Amino acid sequence: MGVSDQTREAVVRGDAVSDPTTPLSLNEIDFYFTRAAVGAGAPFGIGEDFAEASRYLAYLGLDPARAALPALHGLGRGQSGTSLTLRTAGDAIHVGSGDGLVLSALYAGPVIADRLSIESGCGMERRLRLDDTDQPLLVVGAVAAASFDAARIALSWPLRNGGRAAVELSGGIATIAGPCAGDIASPGSSPIDIVLNGAASEIAPERVSTRSLADGRSRAVRHGVDVDDAARATVLAFFNKCLVPTTDRSRDAGAGAGLTDND
Repeated sequence: MGVSDQTREAVVRGDAVSDPTTPLSLNEIDFYFTRAAVGAGAPFGIGEDFAEASRYLAYLGLDPARAALPALHGLGRGQSGTSLTLRTAGDAIHVGSGDGLVLSALYAGPVIADRLSIESGCGMERRLRLDDTDQPLLVVGAVAAASFDAARIALSWPLRNGGRAAVELSGGIATIAGPCAGDIASPGSSPIDIVLNGAASEIAPERVSTRSLADGRSRAVRHGVDVDDAARATVLAFFNKCLVPTTDRSRDAGAGAGLTDND
C-alpha cells in the first residue's frame, strides 16, 4: 500500500503518523457517518447534517472519524443532551442546555449554523456563547458547511492543557490554531465562543495553519480522506446498529442483495 498524500504531508510537518489509517471517499463518509449518528440515537436528518459537518472537517485537514467519537459516545450513552435553549444575554446570544446535560454537537451544530445564517444578514458584529458541548470541532464543521462567504466567523474554546483553540472562517479560508490529534479525539466538553463579523483574530503565527476549503475538498475527491483505523471501527460499530439480520423471509421478499436488509 502506498503512502497517502495526507500522510506524506504529515511526515514533512513532523507530525506523528504511527497510528494506522484507512482512506474513505466522501460518499463513504456520507453513508457511514449519517447512519452512525442514527445508531447513536439521532434522527436521519441530524445524521445527514453530522455527515456534512464531518466532510468539512476533512476539508480542513482534520480526521472526521476521530472528531466523531466524543459526540457519538455522548449521545449513545445518554450523556449529551438534545434539547437546546436560546436567549439573549446582554449583547450576546446564549445557547444552553434544556435538559441539564452537556450539549450534543450533533444537534448544536445545525442550530448554530441556522442562527448565524439569520444574524449574518444584518452585517453587524454578533456574539454567541454555547454551554459545554461534547465536541466543539463538529460545530466548526457545521458552520463551515453553511458557507458564509461574506462573513467572518471566529470560534474558540478552551483546551485541557490550559491553551485555547481557535478557528476563523472567512471567504472559504480557515485559519486554525490549537487543535491537535489528541484534542480531536478526546477534547472534553467545552463552552464555545463565537463572534460573527468581528475584527480579525490575533493569533501567534507559529501556531497557525491556513486551509482553503475548496482545496481541501479537491484533495479529498482525488485521494480520499485518511481516518484513524480505531476511530473508523467505532464509527462502523455505531453504523452497524442500523443493520438488521437477514432472514429467509426478508430474502424471499427481495430485501437488499441477500446480505443485510438495508444493503
